[in-house]
Amino acid sequence: MNKPTSLRKKTPEQIRKIEGVQKATEAAMKSVIDYIQTASDPTAEEAHEIIDVVLAQHNCESPEGHIVAGGIKSFEPHERGSGLLEKGAPIVIDIFPRSKETGYYADMSRTVCIGEPEERLKNMYNAVLQAQELAISMIKPKVICADIQTAVENLFAELGYITSGKGKEFPFAEGFVHSVGHGVGINIHEAPTLSRSSEDVLEEGDVITIEPGLYYKDIGGIRLEDMLLVTATGARNLTIFPKYLIYSKY
Repeated sequence: MNKPTSLRKKTPEQIRKIEGVQKATEAAMKSVIDYIQTASDPTAEEAHEIIDVVLAQHNCESPEGHIVAGGIKSFEPHERGSGLLEKGAPIVIDIFPRSKETGYYADMSRTVCIGEPEERLKNMYNAVLQAQELAISMIKPKVICADIQTAVENLFAELGYITSGKGKEFPFAEGFVHSVGHGVGINIHEAPTLSRSSEDVLEEGDVITIEPGLYYKDIGGIRLEDMLLVTATGARNLTIFPKYLIYSKY
């Protein structure tokens, strides 16, 4: 594989390559959620193996790994996950593979629960979904990336989800503790950056993620992540995988 050229404004051919990796990502997501929902004692280790097998079937790899973090462990956004995936607790699944053929990445996250979650977890999930929908609605050329971050932060605050510990390492922060998104291409993180300190402005042809999340030590984490193309008039979602806290069917 010849290393592709890094371009922020993606060409139609580059977008097709990214969409190809996204299809593999969604296949892996479906397989791992099916496993979590049907296994008698699902574990993060087995879930990681399933992801790798499915990605390999699509000629993709995970040079930076992936995340299947359950329960309190999901409080840390970068926690890879290990051990038994317990009922009634959040399970954050984040898959970000690269095509062995084209060198392009894709990125998506879903949060699921085995069995009936408690009310506060449902409310937290709905808040994250609402925040993601708000951020996606703001996407169009010439939008200041920091404004999207600020809008999501303000929404969480209005809904009563307080963020504390900003500026510290993730294990000491709670709430919405990371940027709302980033560019994707031949690197898993590239321009533009959608954060409070970002000076980037969205441009037609950008491929970005929108991934709000909430993280609390006594609950765990919730994160939802889609990958979107900035178009002339708004955005096209490249992620078609459904969003449910409990998946009964697709």
